[in-house]
Amino acid sequence: MTNTCAAFWKHTNIRGGNNIYPCCRFKHPIAKFNGNLNEVLHSKEYQKLREVDALTLSGCSKCAYEESMGTKSLRQKFNDAFDTDGVALEFLEIGFDNICNLTCDGCYPEFSSSWSKKLYPNAPKSHHYTSIEEIQSVPDTIKKVVFLGGEPLMTSRHEKFLRMVSDPSKVSISYNTNGTHILSKAIIRLLKTFKDVHFILSIDGYKELNEKVRSGSKWDDILGFIDVIKDNHFSMSVNSVLHLNNWFGMADLERFVSTLNVEWDLTILTYPKKLNINNYSNKQKIIDSIKLTNIPNKNYVIKHLLTDSI
Repeated sequence: MTNTCAAFWKHTNIRGGNNIYPCCRFKHPIAKFNGNLNEVLHSKEYQKLREVDALTLSGCSKCAYEESMGTKSLRQKFNDAFDTDGVALEFLEIGFDNICNLTCDGCYPEFSSSWSKKLYPNAPKSHHYTSIEEIQSVPDTIKKVVFLGGEPLMTSRHEKFLRMVSDPSKVSISYNTNGTHILSKAIIRLLKTFKDVHFILSIDGYKELNEKVRSGSKWDDILGFIDVIKDNHFSMSVNSVLHLNNWFGMADLERFVSTLNVEWDLTILTYPKKLNINNYSNKQKIIDSIKLTNIPNKNYVIKHLLTDSI
């Protein structure tokens, strides 16, 4: 079968409301999580996914779009990293809840309790929070874990999970973080028992622009977080989302990221559609601006602006 995705054999994404997704960008949940990580990939839903052409699935439309534009998709990256020889959970992305202190442009209540409070100020407190079942055990097959949010460093659930790993020296850990919560000494000691630790720092602009599009963040807090990561010899990368409210700041952000000497990943926001750069009245202006930079996925961004949005 052509166009398989190794994620269906080796990976899952679990987040608030006990929702299970085949990956972080799949358009809709396919099953519910009951706390047992050993069962997820053996469910009837995953069995069906392994029998079809991934690029024909509506939930995989972004990868199909990227491949049609000539850029490497997440599906292709999964296939480079994992095989399909057998079913075993090797890569877990998990968001224990949506607790977050920021209201970032393009985000929404599923990933931010602060957005929920802002959009539904009169709703009961319970309305603002999502969660998943407590993990029963951590399979020994797991090689990589990415903690999602909300903001994973705002609670201790990631720490509880880490202490359940039987052999930390064989497991790589990553955090998707907004960089506003300094690591405690106890967490640092625990993290240093793992194979390696990586922080994916979400930054969508330089200084004041980042504070504007990622409302609630403080630039000085982010700089302090970066210092802690460097001092403890953890690795780090930067992830940015390009949209209508920040495209004009990419040159400044590029200069900042270059001083960090880290990998930089940039994606185009396509949902909500109102923030898609394809909706700008003068797309050529964005193209001319982007051409003057060396941002990641530069050619993909330009091609995206020259075609209809997904």
